[in-house]
Amino acid sequence: MDAKLKTDHGKAIVEGKTAVPFKTFVGLVLQRKVLSLFKQWGKEPVIIDSELLTDLASAQQDSQENKEQLVTVTLGVGVLAGVFVLAIAQIALAPWGIYLKEREFLIIAGGILGLGVLAFALGRAKKKGKSQKLTDTMEKITSIVSK
Repeated sequence: MDAKLKTDHGKAIVEGKTAVPFKTFVGLVLQRKVLSLFKQWGKEPVIIDSELLTDLASAQQDSQENKEQLVTVTLGVGVLAGVFVLAIAQIALAPWGIYLKEREFLIIAGGILGLGVLAFALGRAKKKGKSQKLTDTMEKITSIVSK
Protein backbone atom coordinates (compact mmCIF):
# COMPACT_ATOMS: atom_id res chain seq x y z
CA MET A 1 0.00 0.00 0.00
CA ASP A 2 1.38 3.40 -0.96
CA ALA A 3 0.66 6.18 1.50
CA LYS A 4 1.83 9.72 2.16
CA LEU A 5 3.02 10.16 5.72
CA LYS A 6 3.13 13.26 7.90
CA THR A 7 4.68 13.52 11.31
CA ASP A 8 3.05 15.29 14.23
CA HIS A 9 4.89 15.35 17.56
CA GLY A 10 6.64 12.04 16.87
CA LYS A 11 3.52 10.27 15.49
CA ALA A 12 3.13 9.17 11.88
CA ILE A 13 -0.10 10.29 10.25
CA VAL A 14 -1.30 8.68 7.02
CA GLU A 15 -2.89 11.25 4.70
CA GLY A 16 -6.54 10.57 3.91
CA LYS A 17 -6.89 8.02 6.72
CA THR A 18 -8.62 8.43 10.08
CA ALA A 19 -7.83 6.53 13.25
CA VAL A 20 -10.92 5.38 15.12
CA PRO A 21 -11.29 3.19 18.20
CA PHE A 22 -12.09 -0.44 17.44
CA LYS A 23 -15.34 -0.19 19.45
CA THR A 24 -16.56 2.69 17.27
CA PHE A 25 -15.65 0.94 14.03
CA VAL A 26 -17.34 -2.33 15.00
CA GLY A 27 -20.39 -0.43 16.25
CA LEU A 28 -20.75 1.25 12.87
CA VAL A 29 -20.37 -2.04 11.01
CA LEU A 30 -22.92 -3.83 13.21
CA GLN A 31 -25.51 -1.07 13.11
CA ARG A 32 -25.42 -0.38 9.38
CA LYS A 33 -26.11 -2.41 6.27
CA VAL A 34 -22.62 -2.62 4.84
CA LEU A 35 -22.96 -5.23 2.10
CA SER A 36 -23.49 -2.51 -0.52
CA LEU A 37 -20.14 -0.95 0.47
CA PHE A 38 -18.22 -4.05 -0.58
CA LYS A 39 -18.40 -3.07 -4.26
CA GLN A 40 -16.75 0.30 -3.70
CA TRP A 41 -14.45 -0.43 -0.76
CA GLY A 42 -13.93 -4.21 -0.94
CA LYS A 43 -10.31 -4.04 -2.11
CA GLU A 44 -9.31 -1.07 0.07
CA PRO A 45 -6.70 -2.10 2.67
CA VAL A 46 -7.51 -1.69 6.36
CA ILE A 47 -4.61 -1.31 8.75
CA ILE A 48 -5.18 -2.99 12.12
CA ASP A 49 -3.08 -4.32 14.96
CA SER A 50 -1.72 -7.85 14.35
CA GLU A 51 -2.99 -9.11 17.71
CA LEU A 52 -6.45 -7.69 16.99
CA LEU A 53 -6.51 -9.49 13.64
CA THR A 54 -5.53 -12.74 15.36
CA ASP A 55 -8.23 -12.26 18.01
CA LEU A 56 -10.84 -11.55 15.32
CA ALA A 57 -9.84 -14.63 13.35
CA SER A 58 -10.07 -16.86 16.42
CA ALA A 59 -13.33 -15.39 17.78
CA GLN A 60 -16.45 -17.55 17.65
CA GLN A 61 -18.44 -17.12 14.46
CA ASP A 62 -21.88 -15.51 14.81
CA SER A 63 -24.23 -17.38 12.50
CA GLN A 64 -27.80 -16.64 11.45
CA GLU A 65 -28.90 -19.87 13.16
CA ASN A 66 -27.61 -18.58 16.50
CA LYS A 67 -29.64 -15.38 16.11
CA GLU A 68 -32.80 -17.28 15.15
CA GLN A 69 -32.36 -19.60 18.10
CA LEU A 70 -31.95 -16.57 20.38
CA VAL A 71 -35.20 -15.08 19.05
CA THR A 72 -37.07 -18.36 19.61
CA VAL A 73 -35.70 -18.79 23.13
CA THR A 74 -36.52 -15.16 23.95
CA LEU A 75 -40.12 -15.64 22.81
CA GLY A 76 -40.41 -18.81 24.92
CA VAL A 77 -38.95 -17.17 28.00
CA GLY A 78 -41.28 -14.20 27.48
CA VAL A 79 -44.33 -16.48 27.43
CA LEU A 80 -43.19 -18.32 30.55
CA ALA A 81 -42.46 -15.05 32.37
CA GLY A 82 -45.89 -13.75 31.39
CA VAL A 83 -47.63 -16.84 32.75
CA PHE A 84 -45.60 -16.56 35.96
CA VAL A 85 -46.50 -12.88 36.42
CA LEU A 86 -50.17 -13.68 35.75
CA ALA A 87 -50.12 -16.42 38.40
CA ILE A 88 -48.49 -14.10 40.96
CA ALA A 89 -51.00 -11.34 40.17
CA GLN A 90 -53.91 -13.72 40.57
CA ILE A 91 -52.57 -14.95 43.92
CA ALA A 92 -52.02 -11.35 45.08
CA LEU A 93 -55.57 -10.29 44.12
CA ALA A 94 -57.30 -13.34 45.64
CA PRO A 95 -57.61 -11.88 49.19
CA TRP A 96 -59.77 -9.06 47.80
CA GLY A 97 -62.03 -11.45 45.94
CA ILE A 98 -60.72 -10.44 42.51
CA TYR A 99 -60.50 -13.46 40.23
CA LEU A 100 -60.06 -13.89 36.51
CA LYS A 101 -63.27 -14.80 34.76
CA GLU A 102 -63.92 -16.75 31.56
CA ARG A 103 -63.52 -13.63 29.41
CA GLU A 104 -60.03 -12.89 30.73
CA PHE A 105 -58.94 -16.51 30.25
CA LEU A 106 -60.19 -16.37 26.66
CA ILE A 107 -58.11 -13.23 26.08
CA ILE A 108 -55.04 -14.98 27.50
CA ALA A 109 -55.69 -18.10 25.41
CA GLY A 110 -56.05 -15.90 22.31
CA GLY A 111 -52.72 -14.23 23.09
CA ILE A 112 -50.99 -17.57 23.46
CA LEU A 113 -52.61 -18.78 20.24
CA GLY A 114 -51.36 -15.61 18.53
CA LEU A 115 -47.84 -16.36 19.75
CA GLY A 116 -48.19 -19.89 18.37
CA VAL A 117 -49.20 -18.49 14.98
CA LEU A 118 -46.22 -16.10 15.15
CA ALA A 119 -43.85 -18.98 15.93
CA PHE A 120 -45.32 -20.96 13.02
CA ALA A 121 -44.85 -17.95 10.73
CA LEU A 122 -41.24 -17.61 11.90
CA GLY A 123 -40.63 -21.26 11.04
CA ARG A 124 -42.07 -20.81 7.56
CA ALA A 125 -40.11 -17.59 7.02
CA LYS A 126 -36.93 -19.46 7.92
CA LYS A 127 -37.63 -21.98 5.17
CA LYS A 128 -38.38 -19.25 2.63
CA GLY A 129 -35.20 -17.25 3.38
CA LYS A 130 -36.99 -14.27 4.91
CA SER A 131 -35.56 -15.01 8.33
CA GLN A 132 -32.67 -12.52 7.95
CA LYS A 133 -35.06 -9.63 7.37
CA LEU A 134 -37.24 -10.74 10.29
CA THR A 135 -34.21 -11.12 12.56
CA ASP A 136 -32.96 -7.65 11.57
CA THR A 137 -36.37 -6.18 12.40
CA MET A 138 -36.47 -7.91 15.78
CA GLU A 139 -32.93 -6.72 16.56
CA LYS A 140 -33.96 -3.13 15.74
CA ILE A 141 -37.01 -3.43 17.98
CA THR A 142 -34.84 -4.87 20.75
CA SER A 143 -32.34 -2.01 20.47
CA ILE A 144 -35.16 0.56 20.58
CA VAL A 145 -36.82 -1.07 23.61
CA SER A 146 -33.53 -1.49 25.49
CA LYS A 147 -32.76 2.23 25.26
